[in-house]
Amino acid sequence: MFKSIGETLRPTTNSFKLLVIQRAAHNRKPRWVPVAKSKIYKIPVRPQISIEEKLELQRVNNNYKTQMRAIRRFYYDELQREERSLRSATSEEMMRLEAEEWTRCETVNAHWNETVRHAREQRRLQRQKEMEERALERIEATDAELRRRLEHAASLIKKEKELSKTFITADNLDAAIEHAMANPISYNFAIDLQGQHYTESDSTKHSASPVPPESTNEKKEQPSV
Repeated sequence: MFKSIGETLRPTTNSFKLLVIQRAAHNRKPRWVPVAKSKIYKIPVRPQISIEEKLELQRVNNNYKTQMRAIRRFYYDELQREERSLRSATSEEMMRLEAEEWTRCETVNAHWNETVRHAREQRRLQRQKEMEERALERIEATDAELRRRLEHAASLIKKEKELSKTFITADNLDAAIEHAMANPISYNFAIDLQGQHYTESDSTKHSASPVPPESTNEKKEQPSV
């Protein structure tokens, strides 16, 4: 019995953890909570400082500002003195370094200019070559079109020359008249669905079959009663 009571009273690991992670209570309210109604019109009493204490605080504050200003001025003067000494000691070295840097910049700039000039010259040559090729293509196309027109005109002239042999002129006018009278041409013809021509000489005359007379129905007169 006592053993069981001792085991229950013995602090366990879980209870120790709970004790460690326990947080203190927050006694102040959050800042977004408004002022309590009971303290809206409550004006806090301004602390009263005596004249002796005020003068002492002013003296101590003035001494602090004066000392800090002196320290800052001292370090500033030291820094300026060191910079002046460095400039005076290394002026020639700095001038030499600046001259070397200027020469290096000029070399780099000249290299860049040469690279840009070479690229620009290559672009100009390429553009000129393309323009020449386009001009040659246009000239060849124009020549081909001119040759085609000349060939077409020559073929038309040749055809007209061949047709001119059949033209009726003053020399062969009588022969053409005699040939036309000897070989008359009739344009009075018909065309069937198969495209065959039928002239008056080829057409056959179909005789019309007689129409049988219509039988007349004689009306018999009915005797009057």
